Amino acid sequence: FARISRYSYRSKVQRLPVERISQAAANQRKGRCGRTAPGQCIRLYSEEDFAARPAFTEAEIQRTNLAAVILQMQLLGVGVVERFPFIDPPDPRLIKDGYRLLEEIGGVTRDRKLTSLGKRLALLPVDPRLSRMLLEAAHSGCMTEMLVIAAALSIQDPRHRPYDKQQAADAAHAVFRDERSDFIALLKLWEHLLEQKRHLSRRKFSEHCRGLFLSATRVQEWFDIHQQLRLQLHAMGYKDNHQPASYALLHQSILAGLLSHVGLRQTSKEQDYLGARNSKFLLFPGSGMFKRRPKWVVAAELVETTKLYARIVAEVEPDWIESMAGHLVKRRYAEPRWQKKRGQVTGSETVTLFGLTLIAGRRINYGPLDPAVAREIFIRSALVDGDFETRAPFWRHNQEVIAALRDQEMRSRQHDSIFDEELLYQFYAARIPAGIYSTAQFERWLRDLSRTQPKLLHVSEAEIRRSDLIVDKAEFPDHLLVNGMALPLEYHFAPGAEDDGVTLVVPQEVLGQITQEQIDWLVPGLLEERITMMIRSLPKAMRRHCVPVPDFARRCFEHCLTKPDSASLRLAVATRLGELAVMHISDSDWQEEQLPMHLLMRLRLIDAAGKTLAISRDLGDLKRRFAVSHDTQSRFRTGVSEFERDTVRAWDFGDIPRQVAITQGGIQLTGFPALVVEEKGLALRVLDNVQLAESCQQRALRSLVMLTLAEQMRLLKKQLPRLDQLRLYYAKVPQLQAEEKEALDHALFALIIDQGFFPNGPVWQQASFEAALREGKTRVVASAESVMKLLEDILERYQSIRQRLAEMTLASMQTSVTDMRAQLDSLVYQGFLQQTPWQHLQDYPRYLKALQLRIDKLPAALQRDQQRLGEMHEVVHQWQARDLQLRHDHRQDARLDEIRWLLEELRVSLFAQEIKTAIPVSVKRVQKRWRELGL
Repeated sequence: FARISRYSYRSKVQRLPVERISQAAANQRKGRCGRTAPGQCIRLYSEEDFAARPAFTEAEIQRTNLAAVILQMQLLGVGVVERFPFIDPPDPRLIKDGYRLLEEIGGVTRDRKLTSLGKRLALLPVDPRLSRMLLEAAHSGCMTEMLVIAAALSIQDPRHRPYDKQQAADAAHAVFRDERSDFIALLKLWEHLLEQKRHLSRRKFSEHCRGLFLSATRVQEWFDIHQQLRLQLHAMGYKDNHQPASYALLHQSILAGLLSHVGLRQTSKEQDYLGARNSKFLLFPGSGMFKRRPKWVVAAELVETTKLYARIVAEVEPDWIESMAGHLVKRRYAEPRWQKKRGQVTGSETVTLFGLTLIAGRRINYGPLDPAVAREIFIRSALVDGDFETRAPFWRHNQEVIAALRDQEMRSRQHDSIFDEELLYQFYAARIPAGIYSTAQFERWLRDLSRTQPKLLHVSEAEIRRSDLIVDKAEFPDHLLVNGMALPLEYHFAPGAEDDGVTLVVPQEVLGQITQEQIDWLVPGLLEERITMMIRSLPKAMRRHCVPVPDFARRCFEHCLTKPDSASLRLAVATRLGELAVMHISDSDWQEEQLPMHLLMRLRLIDAAGKTLAISRDLGDLKRRFAVSHDTQSRFRTGVSEFERDTVRAWDFGDIPRQVAITQGGIQLTGFPALVVEEKGLALRVLDNVQLAESCQQRALRSLVMLTLAEQMRLLKKQLPRLDQLRLYYAKVPQLQAEEKEALDHALFALIIDQGFFPNGPVWQQASFEAALREGKTRVVASAESVMKLLEDILERYQSIRQRLAEMTLASMQTSVTDMRAQLDSLVYQGFLQQTPWQHLQDYPRYLKALQLRIDKLPAALQRDQQRLGEMHEVVHQWQARDLQLRHDHRQDARLDEIRWLLEELRVSLFAQEIKTAIPVSVKRVQKRWRELGL
């Protein structure tokens, strides 16, 4: 057997397979036997095996790369290699591969003509790959280093590893190893040998080589070839470089001859490399790169033994490969897109060499590659889509026209029904010349255009309008009027998006003035659709009476147009729908959670600087988080200093206006000035809602009276009769955690002052306050007596009723007793004086007397009592359920308060008929009123 060198035209590598030797080679070995005396040859295989072998080994020209042969024949002009009369003609596929290699290194053209570079390559007596590397190095300024490397690659490696001294040889060679390049290792070895040769004799130099496990003969051959190549290059006009070459420059020159010997490590875990034409190879174990395994490598040779190995390798960069292989790489362009920042149409470029991806997804200027496509993308993306910036007058004008049309689409919720982007594209495409596809080109053209046709690119609504649809601003207004304030409305059409629908911009200071009834009406243009969806949300049993739904919705919509926005939309629709379908619809029947999001007003809360604080479609949630219903935390923070005073000890500042106009963030708001009680005393503040202003004003007026008439009020407190006894009664009253409570003294005196000085509510004029002081001085004592008498009556009756109920222990009475206890606790509790309006507080003795009469009658008329209790059970249960829900949601509803006092009158009517009621009342009347209120 022997290793026979064979070049594979398929894999483009030099193979060294182990093969059976030919008969001629066997006979040559036989001739070695018996040179000086008769000998004997013993063949270690059978005679049949010998006879089956080929007579001769194929000629080397049939099993080697023919690039050098083709190059020399082209230079000498002896004819084309395909028709030359070789004794052993090579395989045509080897000839084709030789031409392909010469084309790779630039020696011949595609039509197989010798180039000027090819002529220079033929003058160098080395492999064409090495010649290409030398010429590139000569032009790049690294010829000195490349001469050493090329000479080393043209001979057999001078380093050897004796089988019995491999470890010592590896240690000796490791001194010259480089962590990035085996080519640099050759340079280091050369410099060492050159230095030693200057100082050592020939014999000692040979001994030194043997000590380094180097072949002295091959080293000398290395020196000789280096000198020969150097002289040849000098004769061709090239000179040595005196400055050391950089790593990048040297290896780019190496790449010039070894472009098909590059490889890419695919993953960090794999050891094999992907080479040209989908080949795979391993780094030779003796390489300095074997353990490091860089991502990109170039190899001096690819040799196949048991596996395909890359020998003498170096780390390289894909950019270097691309720069050397410009005539061989294939470029693919994809994904053309507009880049606003660059002002050009860019694309993604993929660069491959022999199937290897050098660059993937590199951004490039796509315009020069395909001007027509780039121009269309520029017009559509930059000019039509608006992804463009310029100070040109046409741009500002056109954007305003487009914004107006887009706004109409957002309001009417008819996307792409008014503005036509294709018409805008055609407008620009008809006016912008061919070849303009970037910002720079466009700006230059605009400068020339401004002198001749400055209005050429000014578009009109008619040129880009798709239909004649006109959106009425009355149906989709810019603002929503709330207490005289014009709060901005924003429109957006994006089904499924969070900001879909109508957004009301609400300054934090006026959040308390917004009511659910106001925002339920949305805008007129969406009201009919909202009513339609409200009807569809009704339970099926009710909805079937409203078919066809659009017709009923239209008639309800026409009815609602006559209602003020402050009214309840649900009540208005329920009233009209109840008339049309002859049925009752309560608030609980509307299932608004089923409404599409765009039919619920979206609220954007902003601060005084216009910064967004929160966004929600739940007004109650916003109020709980950002509004405060007591004290002065709901005051305006900025822009109201001319209306406010920090310290007030007397009413010496004139009248208090009921409301003032304040501008914040470009929005005109309404504020409500009022006196307030703060920790440091009284102050004049501007509050965000009228109810809070009235409440704070009333409370502050009490303090101001106490401050102004301090001595008289102190004496009055001392003169209050039986106060200690009332305190004991009051201490036994249940405490409700959900209610605010004050000490009895404070609540009592507040009530006395209210009735003595301000029986008609708070005053806002200085003269009215002074008049109230004068008149109150004369009637405050009488007011105190009436209040004390009323409170004494209430608490005494309460104690009596509580005691009697505790004594009623019969099981049969417990249903009635439980109901009476609940009624009693709902009337009298700690804090009831400030929680109960005066007109209802005056009715307490009558309610408690009726309760006493009911207790008196209960033992003898238990069945009748429970019958009456059953009659009112349904309406009471309805009220309790609705009241509990409102408390849970931290909301108030004046309608429920009205029903609550109706129920008290109903109890008087049912259980104590001998006591007259304030108004005619019955279960049916309460139910009727319940329906009228839309509950």
